[in-house]
Amino acid sequence: MLTEKLLRSCPDISTIYLMIRSQKDKCPKNRLDEMLENPLYDHVKKEVPNFRKKIVPIRGDFNVKGGLSESDKNMLISKVSIIFHIAANVKFYEKIKIATIVNIDATATILKLAKHMPNLKSFIHVSTIYSNCHVKHIEERLYSYPINYKYLIMFARNLPENIFEEKISKIVSHWPNTYTFTKAIAEGLFKNESGDLPIGIFQPAIIISSASEPLVGWIDNMYGPSDFTRSLLLGVARFVHCGNHKANIVPVDFTANALIASAWDVHNQHGKIFIVYLNTDLCSRRVKDMLIYNFVAPIDGPTWKEYIYVLLDINKMYPLHNAIYLPLVTFFKHEISYRFCICFGHFLPALLLDAASICIGCSPRMWKLYMKVDKFNKTIEPFCNTEWSYSTDNIQSMWDNLNEKDQQLFNFNMMKFNWTEYLINYYQGMRFYQLNENDSMLKDSRTKYARFYWIHQIIKTILFFIIFWIIWFIFRGMF
Repeated sequence: MLTEKLLRSCPDISTIYLMIRSQKDKCPKNRLDEMLENPLYDHVKKEVPNFRKKIVPIRGDFNVKGGLSESDKNMLISKVSIIFHIAANVKFYEKIKIATIVNIDATATILKLAKHMPNLKSFIHVSTIYSNCHVKHIEERLYSYPINYKYLIMFARNLPENIFEEKISKIVSHWPNTYTFTKAIAEGLFKNESGDLPIGIFQPAIIISSASEPLVGWIDNMYGPSDFTRSLLLGVARFVHCGNHKANIVPVDFTANALIASAWDVHNQHGKIFIVYLNTDLCSRRVKDMLIYNFVAPIDGPTWKEYIYVLLDINKMYPLHNAIYLPLVTFFKHEISYRFCICFGHFLPALLLDAASICIGCSPRMWKLYMKVDKFNKTIEPFCNTEWSYSTDNIQSMWDNLNEKDQQLFNFNMMKFNWTEYLINYYQGMRFYQLNENDSMLKDSRTKYARFYWIHQIIKTILFFIIFWIIWFIFRGMF
């Protein structure tokens, strides 16, 4: 999304260098060509026909020693003026050694490279708003952490995985997963090593589909709440351990716009003198402290319950073709009642269905499916059952500093945002771009949905009579 927006809205950019890992038998160029076949790039192909000439793929893999060739290093040092460091291992429960190498060690390498760039105007490191989720109010500032990044990199390079994990397990436990932990320590790296470079750290909330550009509802992955939502809408999962907290979600196109604006803002603010008041004393401060941008949902955003209910409502009109049952949801605030229903509402039916499958000679798959759903739900529970507050002064100031034309071109202001319309488009985007469904399937999908509805009503009626009969039998014996 960032690349597409830069190509479409920043015509003065001469070259975009994309660092891409080789994958199996695909070289960076082939992977780039595949990426550009995505419908996301249809608009830019029409508006900027020669855009492909502006993109230069660079073979880079910081999972291995070396990462970049010397010739590519020298080219980047001499040519690059703006860096967007977005690459990360986003697996929540990745092994700490791998997460450290990708999210911290590779970041240190990029920072070292940036220090040699004579034309560097702006360096934006993309982190996550949850890197500092160990505090309740997340400010736009750098925090201190209980371990130095140098020790983590040294451990990752020299210690076996099990000894590494044992040494830092107590520290990691303050974060919900290895992803947020390593992103936090990477911020500590910038705090200690950035010097006087024009660097900003961009901390977005949970990013989901686009709101308006270049395609309404476009989404390219099913991470985070999207995967969790898919299991509900397919009728697989029925129980959610979630309080009525705010859903800290933001559109990907607004995020890309804010990210581009932050690079402009860092360049403009770097080294300026500002007049500030500290305890009524007038003093000046040179803006050499790193700018942090907390890009989060506004206070009028939906709660997780509202988010799910809107999607369930639109699902009634546009049911999913591959649903296995009627989409239903029950929310639980307490862990014990939630686990009880998971055992009897998910795992017990899965066990019975797999036993029946084995009896008729089919491969059992439901137990494995529900184990996977349960594991994923556990990864997102910390973000659904906790609510944070945030400072967003730098984001607001950046917006106010944009002129009217740039505010329209790089819109990221989410005040008065139409959440209901957005979530409806988000649902349709999941259908079209990730689940490969289209409107030609709707007739069959609606017939299937109606069938599931009546099956559910029959099951409820049978259960009601069974419960009534048990109660009647017990009381009849008493009298």
